[in-house]
Amino acid sequence: MTTAETLLELQRLDLALERDEASLRELPELKELARKRAAYQKLKAEAAHLMGTRKDLETEVADLTHEQAETEHEVTLTQEDAQRLKDYREVQALEIELSDLAKKLDKIAFNLKEKESALADALEREEKVNAYLAKFEQALLNDAQATRAAVTAVQERIDATRRDRNRTAASLDATMLDSYEASRKSHKGIGVEELRKNVPSVCRMALTEASMEDVTRAGSIATCPYCGRILIQREVTEA
Repeated sequence: MTTAETLLELQRLDLALERDEASLRELPELKELARKRAAYQKLKAEAAHLMGTRKDLETEVADLTHEQAETEHEVTLTQEDAQRLKDYREVQALEIELSDLAKKLDKIAFNLKEKESALADALEREEKVNAYLAKFEQALLNDAQATRAAVTAVQERIDATRRDRNRTAASLDATMLDSYEASRKSHKGIGVEELRKNVPSVCRMALTEASMEDVTRAGSIATCPYCGRILIQREVTEA
């Protein structure tokens, strides 16, 4: 392979690398997986919130149940005391106390019913979210495996191209490689063009007769007088 052909091949490999690396960054499967992972994190946060709500309600129900039992026990003791008393005023005071305890029990029962209903709803929501979360996790795992396969295919192609690129670059002398890299950097990745008749393949500015003579004298590897890229003439035989 001539130096001119090597330069063209090196550029082809570099452009292929750029395309594949861009393709890897913009891989639809990666974007979709990232979107689903974000949704999964929100779902996990919701599940954690529901679990916290359910635990709080369980604590409240337990506290109310305990308070109800203590109040009922207090009612029982008060009733026993009322049976022993003979003094009208003491009995009347106990009756008032019993009335207050009954009101307290009614309030506890009302609150307990509300909390138990809320707990049942919370448990139902938590079970549904956890069931959906389990399915989502499995779907996410399947998607991750499919995405890994897609990424691996592109990455293997990139690795193979990079090996070819390194071998091709190593076959150029250091000065020519430096010129190529500088031209590539200055021209956004396309630092080499071919002369087709009197028109460079990239900048498309037709060379004048005088410019053609200068380029021809330079040999198979010249510099475009218009854009400054490395200009390859396939018709010219390298020395």
